[in-house]
Amino acid sequence: MSYLALHHGSYYFQIRVPAALVAQFGQIIRVNLQTADRGIARPIALRLASDWLARFSTAHETARIDLAGVSLIAEGGLESPPLEPLGVQQRLAPVAPSAGFVTPQIIRPLHAKSVSDDELFDTWKRIDRTREASTEREMQAAIRVFRQFTKVQAAELGRSDVAAFRDHLLDKKLARATVSKKIGFISTLLQVGFDAGLLSENVARGLKIPKAKVPTLVRRAFTVAELTRIFSSKVYSQGFRPIGGGGEACAWLPMIALATGARLEEIAQLRSSDIYVDSSNGPVMRITDEDPEQRVKNEGSRRTVPLHPDLIRGGLLDYVEAIGEAGSKWLFPALEPDHDGRRGGNWGKWFQRYLRTRSGLGISDPTVVFHSFRHTFKTLCRAAMIPEDVHDALTGHVSASISRQYGEMPLAPLVSAIAAVRLPVALPRVLS
Repeated sequence: MSYLALHHGSYYFQIRVPAALVAQFGQIIRVNLQTADRGIARPIALRLASDWLARFSTAHETARIDLAGVSLIAEGGLESPPLEPLGVQQRLAPVAPSAGFVTPQIIRPLHAKSVSDDELFDTWKRIDRTREASTEREMQAAIRVFRQFTKVQAAELGRSDVAAFRDHLLDKKLARATVSKKIGFISTLLQVGFDAGLLSENVARGLKIPKAKVPTLVRRAFTVAELTRIFSSKVYSQGFRPIGGGGEACAWLPMIALATGARLEEIAQLRSSDIYVDSSNGPVMRITDEDPEQRVKNEGSRRTVPLHPDLIRGGLLDYVEAIGEAGSKWLFPALEPDHDGRRGGNWGKWFQRYLRTRSGLGISDPTVVFHSFRHTFKTLCRAAMIPEDVHDALTGHVSASISRQYGEMPLAPLVSAIAAVRLPVALPRVLS
């Protein structure tokens, strides 16, 4: 018999409790293994089975009961009581034994075991093999910082250890979002260990990060004066193409961002075929992850955006045609991907330096970054009285509204919306 049951795309470990122990443990021990990979789920289930059979045996010796009533639930079917689809938070919430679910203090190994950070990391990594390499590096960095603070092994950690680490990060004046992210990585790692039966509990779960007394800096839109400084700079007036600027990318990325509201990486990873003239709607830009080297932030990020007339007057279609004739796959072939494969990663660092330095644009306000073009575009959409669902479709913002999740946004309203946006500065003509 198997200890596994597949339900709603996720494997569960489950074992029926001996009748004489139901009052103590509930009718069924059931744990969501949070993976759809049987190869990952099976060894976790066997480890949990070993722990639970040992616990039943101990209870048997104590109460002198007969273990002949232990039965396992076969894979493929769910027996009464019915299995409810539970998330991690729900599964760990206390419930009555009569409901057939185990209380949180019960789903634990019999004894705390020594487990290394590497073992926890490898277990976390195996659960989702589609994670970005950058996410894995962030997890490793969080573990490294945590271990610089404490050498207490995972199985011996107390909640006070993680709380002290949180306070240490806050004392270093790190942003609350940064502290929350690092604590979140540690909590995720411990939760994986707990769910795999490697740890007796996740001592970091639910640890709060106090709100900052002073609000975090919020990015703002560009002013007209700042936009004028950008689009009259020597990049446009003198054909200046600095090292790190990615050739023609240093001219086109700001222009496209202002006139479409697209994210930096969305523009940087455009292929030469992603900008074309639609027979019904005119020039458009496709943002997609069809190519293995492209990525999108979320489902709503995949979209087609009509191009603003000012971009056409600026010479964008001429540039696209020239790049296509040169046989380049990428619209901006001079961009050098960073170590995570992001085509806009290194360029973004260059633009930040160019934005701040006196020899560049000399805009020192820390709330102004490349993403400010996106803020500016959203402001312009509101000024043009464009409905929120329309400019969300233009920028790839995902709404929480249920009604907005039905149907698709036609391209025609987007064309009209783009035409209604009035850019606060005239975009220059770029001669590539």
